[in-house]
Amino acid sequence: MTDLVIYYSRTNNTKLVADTIANEKDAKLVEVHDKKNRNGALQYMIGAFDAMRGKSTTIEYEAIDLASYDTVYIGTPVWASKPAPAITEFIKVNDFNGVNVILFATMGSQGGNQTIETMGKLIEEKGGNVIRSFAIAVKNNDLKKLTMDALND
Repeated sequence: MTDLVIYYSRTNNTKLVADTIANEKDAKLVEVHDKKNRNGALQYMIGAFDAMRGKSTTIEYEAIDLASYDTVYIGTPVWASKPAPAITEFIKVNDFNGVNVILFATMGSQGGNQTIETMGKLIEEKGGNVIRSFAIAVKNNDLKKLTMDALND
């Protein structure tokens, strides 16, 4: 068995972290796509409001069996101290029973701990085991280095 990295990224910051993890861990990489238009400032604000309310969205991703992986990494940008709606929806519609999960979040400045806490509760309600988590502030930082540091902690 191997590792799996699942992520949603609007601005490619979370994608860069997910790519770095996948390369370092030789893991399969799966992107979750939000079918709603989240481009531009107005759509981002609507997305952040949706995240705050825990509102569902329509998603698309490659079909996977989470239980067939040793560890599943799940990454999201922080939107209003919550996970992006696409990741919340992914967690809601998948079976995490007995799955070991490492959560990660990317953020401009704050909200990572609340985002990870929200994701962790949802995953544990679905039978998953959150074994580790980390948040990375992306502002003026080298994301690859910060990701490597977090993985090696």
